[in-house]
Amino acid sequence: MNKDTLKKHHFWILSGSIPLLVLIAILLLTSQVGGEIDKKKGEIKKATDDLKAKQNPPPKSLLEGLDKQRAELEKKQTDLWKENWERQIGIQNGKQDPSKNLLKWPKSNKLNRFNYTADYATDPNQMKFGAEIPNPDGEYREFPKREVYLAQFSNANNGGIPATGMADTVAPTAFNNGWQFVLRHIAGETGWGNAEPRPEQLWLALEDIWVQRALLGQIRLVNDQIGTFQQVPLVDVNGKTITDPLNRSFESRTWKVDLKLAPQTKDSNRFVLTGSLKNITDRLQLLGNGNVMTLKIWFSTNAEAQPFDFKIGGEFVPGQKQVPIEQTAEHVLPIGIIPTEIARVEQVFDTRTVPIRRIDHLVIGCQIAKDCHYGGYALLPPDFKAYADPPAGTAPAAPAAGPGGVSTLGGPGLGGGGGLGGAAAVGVVEGGGSVDAVTDLNKKRYIQVTGQVRRMPVALTVIVDQAYVQDVLLAYANSPLRFQVTQMYWERFREGLNTGGTGGGSSGDDTNQQATATVGGGGSFGSAGSRGFELRLSAPGFGMPGGSLPGYSAPGSGGPAGSGGSGGAMTVTESQLTAGLVKLTVHGIISLYEKFQDTSTPAPAK
Repeated sequence: MNKDTLKKHHFWILSGSIPLLVLIAILLLTSQVGGEIDKKKGEIKKATDDLKAKQNPPPKSLLEGLDKQRAELEKKQTDLWKENWERQIGIQNGKQDPSKNLLKWPKSNKLNRFNYTADYATDPNQMKFGAEIPNPDGEYREFPKREVYLAQFSNANNGGIPATGMADTVAPTAFNNGWQFVLRHIAGETGWGNAEPRPEQLWLALEDIWVQRALLGQIRLVNDQIGTFQQVPLVDVNGKTITDPLNRSFESRTWKVDLKLAPQTKDSNRFVLTGSLKNITDRLQLLGNGNVMTLKIWFSTNAEAQPFDFKIGGEFVPGQKQVPIEQTAEHVLPIGIIPTEIARVEQVFDTRTVPIRRIDHLVIGCQIAKDCHYGGYALLPPDFKAYADPPAGTAPAAPAAGPGGVSTLGGPGLGGGGGLGGAAAVGVVEGGGSVDAVTDLNKKRYIQVTGQVRRMPVALTVIVDQAYVQDVLLAYANSPLRFQVTQMYWERFREGLNTGGTGGGSSGDDTNQQATATVGGGGSFGSAGSRGFELRLSAPGFGMPGGSLPGYSAPGSGGPAGSGGSGGAMTVTESQLTAGLVKLTVHGIISLYEKFQDTSTPAPAK
């Protein structure tokens, strides 16, 4: 087709394409209009739904109820914070019992004003944890003094001062190789170095004291509870209850003792105490170091009354066996004591009879690898607003030499860990070290830090009679310093215990060596400290070989104490004596509440 033909017929050609173009335009217009229509329909539907919703608004009472519940929840949270804080410092119903204050500062004239009291909300000296500590009179230098800081751990045999350190108060429970190897502390005045300690170092060292003292306090509580006797009915041979206040029966978890007070002679004004002792357990029980059990007996309910030391001699008492208490001159009450009743009885434990025999580990604020609940948590530092880290490039001082050092937490029990020597970032886990190793390298010590509470992982391993495992767990569950038990495990105790008369607390060696000793004076029992140790008992009754308590004799022996009696010798191996002991490890989380400050009132001026 040539151009002329196209020109001639172009009108008809163009007229034929018009319908196609119109169809395309109609299709495009329809799709666009349909989209706009659907959009408008959606907007109309949404507006309609909104109008319907607004036709039934929630009642005003419901909204007011929600606001009220929110306010009550916030108030409850504040009340619980205050309650837990005051519980930590020994306040109940607005009054403080200083003996229950868990957050005590070391005793010193320069530091006493910082102690928390019932006036904590208004006294500017009672600071929030981590606050700047005033230092006008050399308070920073006062804290590291041996008689101030280390006295918090032990002040025994220190110029006649009563033994009130945390390690002293758990006696006769021993520490494995001594408290210096178990409790985390800054070792001696040299451990503080020559520089003045920083405020944050003082706070962290103080927190270590608070937590360790609270944990040890529960060990003492368990021992005290198990050593306490409760009065039980006493019946005669005819089954009739005896109501004589001078003839009563008392029972503990291990022993039952029947006691009777009577005039020494018919016309005498002095009284003598007699009775019998029964082992109410199924296991053989020793009486104590030197073959003597001591019971403290009160003859009055007066809180100021002084107890009488009632010493019972003998080697051991088999399970479910009752034996008479041999009378001696020491059982006669001093002149002037006219008893009206036998009011209370407590057992005095020693290293051979104390329920919790030894503390092997006590770890605070460190990564506990064996804790399956929190072992993987990243530890956090305290929320000090201006924590002054050591200058860059300055390495912390090495741990101080001497007992303690840095524990590696090896052996059965906690295990793992590593000390400063193996991983410098861990710092001192147990034992003593420099102020830098104890505080700066243990700055990260919490699994949670908020404005109200700091939560710290802890773990301890103790050697305890298996009968009292639940007592230990219950004591920590009810600890005044809130303790959440997260995990526990135990194993049979297979080592040796040095339980001689002088205590000691060393673990003994786990060898097959044999050693024998006769129960008697001098505390020779346990001197071998080996698994093959044998305790030879000269008489099969209640005798007293060695004569450690003059005047006692073995029943049926017909001779004085130490004579050996007529019965054949009996042997009790150390494995028998320690058969009921287990190594118990407890993991938990300590909650340390921050000083309470009601946000509705301004903080006191400093």
